[in-house]
Amino acid sequence: MATDFNSVTLIGRLTADPVSKYLPSGSAVAEFSIANNYYVSTKNATEVNYFDVVAFGKMAETVSKYLTKGKQVAIMGTLRQERWQDKDTNAARSKVRIIMQNMQMLGSTNAAAAGSTMDTTYSPSSSGVDLGSFSDDDDEVPF
Repeated sequence: MATDFNSVTLIGRLTADPVSKYLPSGSAVAEFSIANNYYVSTKNATEVNYFDVVAFGKMAETVSKYLTKGKQVAIMGTLRQERWQDKDTNAARSKVRIIMQNMQMLGSTNAAAAGSTMDTTYSPSSSGVDLGSFSDDDDEVPF
């Protein structure tokens, strides 16, 4: 029997500061996009993919506190596809987002240059956050 699998890992830089909000339940949500460069040998040029990322709970609070435009970050998570009918054209539309499960901040920061020993890895397993309560309850997901 085949088992489905949904996992993605990317390294990229934030295209803008994260946008933070809170759900009616009080859980934090942070949304941001990362740019991920790749090389195209047939063009002898580097091109860019842009990926939308959503973080919930403690991860969202960490994202809002430490990530800013241009910051390099490794994102690990799952893909979620949204589908809807365009109200103007009635065309079927869709969008894929990364639901962040953990991250690692990369590159130098001002805090690192000042000798800070801040741990730049965030993993829900190390913090006690239960992601199941965020990812399985579609009523709480703001999209």
